[in-house]
Amino acid sequence: MKSGIKVYEAMTKNPVVISPDIELPVCARKMLSNNVGALLVKNKNRLMGIITEKDIVEQAVGKELNLKRTKVKDIMSTLLIVTSPEADLMEAIQKMKREDVRRLPVVNKNKLVGLLTQKDIISMKPDLFIHLVSTIKKQKRK
Repeated sequence: MKSGIKVYEAMTKNPVVISPDIELPVCARKMLSNNVGALLVKNKNRLMGIITEKDIVEQAVGKELNLKRTKVKDIMSTLLIVTSPEADLMEAIQKMKREDVRRLPVVNKNKLVGLLTQKDIISMKPDLFIHLVSTIKKQKRK
């Protein structure tokens, strides 16, 4: 099933990025000030990973790391599941569910061009997102 909507139509075009060498308190403040739950990690022009609120809570707080000494690169996720700006929105949603992620960096010719989040999808096409969630819940009940 295709939605007829391309990822680039729904994605956040200027995602918030951070350097891998930044300490976690600075990272957390950047998330708060930008009202986001994740930051893409870039070094120069190279996408290196993603750090989420969950990473900070589970990896740093949960393991009682020294927050002032721990850097983004120490706990970020480096295995990135990405999508293309030309992909159909439904394909991206299915990838998110299959890979159990809430955000997909959008990459074109190895260059970061955006970030697709569940919030972006809900804003663009709520019925598509709701349909997918209800389908998955039905599958899990079986």
